[in-house]
Amino acid sequence: MFTLSGGHVFPLYDGAVKADPPLRLVDVRHEQTAVFAAEATARLTRTPGLAVVTAGPGVTNSVSAVTGAWFNGAPLVVLGGRAPDYLWGKGALQELDHVPLLAPVTKRAWTEHTVAGVAGSVDEAFRLALTPHRGPVFLDFPLEAIYGEEAVDLPPDADRMPAAAPPDGDDVAAIAALLGAARRPVLVLGSDVWLGGAETAALGCAEALRLPVITNGQGRGVLPRGHSLLVTRARSVALAEADLVIVVGVPLDFRLRYGSFGPPDAPAKVVHVADSAGGIATHCPLAASASGDLAAFFTTLADACGQRPVGDMEWLARLRGTARAAVAADTPLLETEASPIHPMRVYGELLRELDDDAVVIGDGGDFVSFAGRVIEPAFPGHWLDPGPYGCLGTGLGYALAARLAHPSSQVALMLGDGAAGLSLMDADTLVRHNLPVVMIVGNNSAWGLEKEPMRAVYGYDVAADLRPGTRYDEVVRALGGAGEQVTAPGEIAPALRRAFASGVPYLINVITDVAAAYPRTTTGV
Repeated sequence: MFTLSGGHVFPLYDGAVKADPPLRLVDVRHEQTAVFAAEATARLTRTPGLAVVTAGPGVTNSVSAVTGAWFNGAPLVVLGGRAPDYLWGKGALQELDHVPLLAPVTKRAWTEHTVAGVAGSVDEAFRLALTPHRGPVFLDFPLEAIYGEEAVDLPPDADRMPAAAPPDGDDVAAIAALLGAARRPVLVLGSDVWLGGAETAALGCAEALRLPVITNGQGRGVLPRGHSLLVTRARSVALAEADLVIVVGVPLDFRLRYGSFGPPDAPAKVVHVADSAGGIATHCPLAASASGDLAAFFTTLADACGQRPVGDMEWLARLRGTARAAVAADTPLLETEASPIHPMRVYGELLRELDDDAVVIGDGGDFVSFAGRVIEPAFPGHWLDPGPYGCLGTGLGYALAARLAHPSSQVALMLGDGAAGLSLMDADTLVRHNLPVVMIVGNNSAWGLEKEPMRAVYGYDVAADLRPGTRYDEVVRALGGAGEQVTAPGEIAPALRRAFASGVPYLINVITDVAAAYPRTTTGV
């Protein structure tokens, strides 16, 4: 239970500490961190995350984080306090109807007014969060309901978890027929492949059909780094020249050209597959679609294709060559001795220090974009970023969750200096709960994601600069952790080794080159 203490929700704490076994309480310094941590728990463990927030500002402070979970399809339950019904309308402390605020960004938001209904409503909240398409659920309780006492029976099916239905066989057959006719197919795997437990089936299908694969979000790692079918680094060529693109477990949004692929004079056929019918794109023409259990989809598709390779093997060879060339082209920057430090040199050193089971978290703009370019996890479920909503400030909450979910793994949190300002106070939470995390700040004294685009549009920039050389490492030290500042390329590796060996929350403050902007081809607008 991730929370920030509030009197409206004391009974939930009482229930947690008196449970057998007790439910672990992790109290944070800002409610958004509690919800980010619960969301990350859901995304890392594929079980519902739980956040508890007090009435009024406790709930409103959580809204951006709930919205991020909504965009990420994370099974999250947020339980809130609420002013008492018997005083409603008289101006009680923190009296606010939360439900209309949360309704647009949750699967359901409601108030349980009766003591007898609390247990059943909580059960329903968890069940809704887990039902595909997964997502956040909000439930609050007036003071008298949550403080009241009544004996009730739990729902009879409380231990039964919801599951997606298999996709329609005719839909899968239609997709198999498209694959049989394609010469240049591409398979795109998104976060729901991992969240839906379909990673093994997806890998098996890709290998059986010899499909080139691009991974997105938490689809990263479904094909481990170095896999012969993984062509994410050839993404631009693949999506621009494909004749068939099958997108599974991710919306056809700005990250995927809104579903527009292939050459302009011969657009690619597009197939969209989601875990529920409501997730199928309606804004672009589709050659076929399917919805339902994603593991069943991949297994059925491979069988429908006869477990044989599809497409032109020269196409796959070309994409593999393009991907290898892109990786090789990064080497000079990964090893550069440039001063100020180029962000890519940070990742060149980090890649040498990371274990295969490390969890890498990104919270930032330009600095984290470089991470997304070069860090490819060895396993699924070991990469976290804010997702398509793009809300910064996720970092410390995500790090809390990662350390709890993977207690023996390295946890590396990559922070832009702008993003660090939105959550760094929760380093105090890491310290208080003895949760060692290595934080690496790319400190270029700017909002880099805005600075260069504004210059491109107007020829100058405003409101994009931060104080040069801010000692974020000293902030963490003041909060009880450890840290150091790095200003030269040769200092990065020793600092990383000290940080991972320290056993405490440790921040490396790397002064990077503000002129080393990430080379973007799109802004998502």
